Amino acid sequence: MLDGLLVALALTAMVAGLTGAFSPCGFSMVDTIGSTLGNTRKSITRLACFTFTIGAMLGGVLTFGGLAFVGQLAGETSTGLGWALAASIALTAAIADWRGWRIAPQIRRQVPESWRWRLSLPLVAGLYGVLLGLGFTTFVLSFAVWALAGISVAVGSPVLGIAIGLAFGFGRALPVIWLAPELNNGRGSERLEGMAAEPRLWLGLRRLDALGLLLCALLMGTAVANASTLPAATDPSVSEGALAWQSLDGQGRLQLPSGEQRTLPGTDPAVGESVIAWQSASQITVADLATMTPKLVLPAVNVDAIAVSPTWVAYRGQGIHGEDNLIAVSLTNPAERRYVDGSPRPGEIGRPALDRETVVFAVDTPKRNIIEGMNLATGVRHVLRYSSSTGLLNPALLHGRLLYEQINHCAQELRLGSMGSVRHDQVLLRLASTVSRDPGYEPGYEANWNSASPCSNRPTGAGNDIRLGPSALSSTAAYVTEIGSGASRIVKVER
Repeated sequence: MLDGLLVALALTAMVAGLTGAFSPCGFSMVDTIGSTLGNTRKSITRLACFTFTIGAMLGGVLTFGGLAFVGQLAGETSTGLGWALAASIALTAAIADWRGWRIAPQIRRQVPESWRWRLSLPLVAGLYGVLLGLGFTTFVLSFAVWALAGISVAVGSPVLGIAIGLAFGFGRALPVIWLAPELNNGRGSERLEGMAAEPRLWLGLRRLDALGLLLCALLMGTAVANASTLPAATDPSVSEGALAWQSLDGQGRLQLPSGEQRTLPGTDPAVGESVIAWQSASQITVADLATMTPKLVLPAVNVDAIAVSPTWVAYRGQGIHGEDNLIAVSLTNPAERRYVDGSPRPGEIGRPALDRETVVFAVDTPKRNIIEGMNLATGVRHVLRYSSSTGLLNPALLHGRLLYEQINHCAQELRLGSMGSVRHDQVLLRLASTVSRDPGYEPGYEANWNSASPCSNRPTGAGNDIRLGPSALSSTAAYVTEIGSGASRIVKVER
């Protein structure tokens, strides 16, 4: 869905940039680069077209990518509020552009004319391109420009913002690339005059923008539906379209790919491709997901977390002295058991997650925070993430992609990356941390300096009353528990 939305937003942005060619600045750019006011040598004109294009695309990225980054820092779209707001903006602007309403607010400013008399043509073309690519430094010729800015902030995705900016800048440059090199031989002049004499072209482009915005609104409306939540629920587990979770009423529940929901005969459920597991009466039951026929029953006491795959089941349980133990049992040979890890203190070993033979789990101690993976077939272990100062919690694994939470004094982040490297991790969700932050000085005294550590995503004061909990990963979405005061819910976040 996000790939389709990216294409739709980029095409709409390109048309919005193209619509800007009908502004005074749009016509003057063609005249400046292509006429004798600049330089009539074709090589210089082509170079100026190139620098104008690069400048316009850079300006677009600065505006729309920057707005998207601000939106990412300022808000969260996990509940679908951001998507709903973006869809409303797109729909409103689509109606306005389709009906040809007067643009408001309007920016009645043109680019500095003196630049073209004092600077070389390629340089001034590049600078003019940046100004026009910024979108809001000169006349705005469609509501789509305002809508794309609002969407960038509301969705808060820098990837979408950069795509919008690049496409918008390229759209602003297209008329210059098409008309300027031919201006001196007459063909360009005829085309330019035809554009100026036919306002219906401008209105037609606005209607094309309206259609693009309408498509974007439909796609973002789908995102609202996908950003669903499960109230009074925790500990998600997902596989092959099936979702299992622990309800706060004490029952394990399962939602099948068809949408049918079932109450399970136990708690702490987990799904793994074709199998499902739960615990009840001091035992763990592993059953076929399609028929719910038991395949294996294991005696186990004090179990509080389970993970399962078609080949292994892993569980965390407390020993007689309150210590945590993480144990795995082979489903093909139940006599084969592996002691994965242990901790003298409860809560130091996190909830396990399984992807075939690989189990991942977090170990959180006062001295270190790690996410570790172990191949249960070979016993080989790997540290996947390590920190001595940042919390690393609640991993999930699917086809080599690692989902986990990174917690510090500023933010709680749900991250997705590869098992082997942290370099290209993607932040799927960011919340303010639960840590209270003071202003760095005592009220009533002069604040000559501030000793508080800076946080770009939150002010000083009380921390967030919501913290992130157990997570799960599917091929299209991530699921994470949001735990508040006396309640919790599972939130679905698109990948």
